Amino acid sequence: MQMNIIPVILVSTILCFSAEVAPVLDLTKLSAEDSDDYGEYTRRIELVETSAKALEDSLQVKMASVADTLPPLEPKGENETDSAYDARQFQHDVNLHKLMREKEDAAAMMARLGELKAAANTLKKIQMGMFATLLVNTVPEQASVKISSQPQTLVSPAKFEQVVPESLTVTVNLDGYETQNLPLVLKARENREMDVTLVALADASESVKEGWTWRGYARVSAFVAAFGFLGAGLLENKMASDRANEYNNLTIRTQEDRDAAEKSIDKRQTLRNVYYGIAGALASLGVATFFF
Repeated sequence: MQMNIIPVILVSTILCFSAEVAPVLDLTKLSAEDSDDYGEYTRRIELVETSAKALEDSLQVKMASVADTLPPLEPKGENETDSAYDARQFQHDVNLHKLMREKEDAAAMMARLGELKAAANTLKKIQMGMFATLLVNTVPEQASVKISSQPQTLVSPAKFEQVVPESLTVTVNLDGYETQNLPLVLKARENREMDVTLVALADASESVKEGWTWRGYARVSAFVAAFGFLGAGLLENKMASDRANEYNNLTIRTQEDRDAAEKSIDKRQTLRNVYYGIAGALASLGVATFFF
């Protein structure tokens, strides 16, 4: 009976060396806080979680094939030969050892799965500690601010929390002003504050820029009045010309009427010149409001 131990030992050795050995990740190195690159930890998390998923799938297959217990070896039968019993005992020992090995492998896989999940959690905590913050101030305030790495839009002064440290774009817009798209690179654990001065639209009217202050009203009033006085001057000029034609064509015959016509012509020419002067002054005033 002692000779049966040798085959069992041989079978155990064969099973040990024939077991499939999966590549082992160095979790200590992977979960070390040795980089300020947020993307590097994203890649490490993906690697660890992919390995954990593959191991979990393999563990489920193994657990489905491993029996809970092995039926005990039945005693030697009355008519059973020693060699037959020895062969049956040998097979039982082999099956028992195989079952023990499978349970040990399953237990090792479960332990490794726990290590992988713990490493993934450690890496995620490291990433959370790398988040940056960003405060955006604008002139004027109450502008809409959005950053490319987050979905929400805030109103300035806008503070963004838990911002992934990476290259991003800050978009600022406000009615009546040019939209700003500003590139920005945030570092790990950085607290950044940026000031943005908005530029009014080039074709914005004075009502947008100044809310129609006295300058806007003065400009419109000056141009309207200038056209009015210009029209009055043109009318006086026409009436003076008509009166001069009558005077030159001798239509007016009496000396008294001719003297009255001369006075009328001089008066209308004087009014014409006054109206033209006033129109020019008002037009100049309207132009001046563009510069002052």
